[in-house]
Amino acid sequence: MTKPYTGVTLVRKLTALAAAIALVFALSAGPAKAQTIATPPVVIDRTAVTLTYMPTGGTTTWNAALSYQYSPTWDVLVSFISPPTGLASAFRVGGRYHLRRLSPQTDVFANIGYFSPSTGTTHIELGGGLVQTVAPGLRMYAVSTYNTATTVASNPYISTNLGFQYEINRQWAVVAGYEEQTGFGYIGVNFDFSNR
Repeated sequence: MTKPYTGVTLVRKLTALAAAIALVFALSAGPAKAQTIATPPVVIDRTAVTLTYMPTGGTTTWNAALSYQYSPTWDVLVSFISPPTGLASAFRVGGRYHLRRLSPQTDVFANIGYFSPSTGTTHIELGGGLVQTVAPGLRMYAVSTYNTATTVASNPYISTNLGFQYEINRQWAVVAGYEEQTGFGYIGVNFDFSNR
């Protein structure tokens, strides 16, 4: 027996996904805006890999982020950013601490990381985020990170990532988001290997 609301829920989820992807391309910067490694990539599942693609007017950036659930409250985070040729790449490693859940649909966390660009100085990142289930299979996230960069070329800054993750099945999801610091939108895929 099928549920009478299944078709309506699917249409709502597909509409939200289409709107999120349209937002990515509408907010993506043109070729004149410089690309940076300022904002860490986001992986919101506890044990997963997220690959994202950031289109920016003829150039691209690829991001890979991995999270591994180390304990009931801690995750290990590792990420790498590969920008267009000639720009600095970056490697990050850190941890994420999950606070007590406010509800089954809400996850609030704090994170700390070590940022190592291919050129420049290394520094520490501190941040926090919220993941909220807004519909079955659709989650929204907001993550802000304070970067302690203190070089001639860069002062400390706060970067924010906003986005959606739509679950295709138990393991695969589509990601669409916006990086406030760079002004770029991105799309990607997420593979949750805790469900294997």
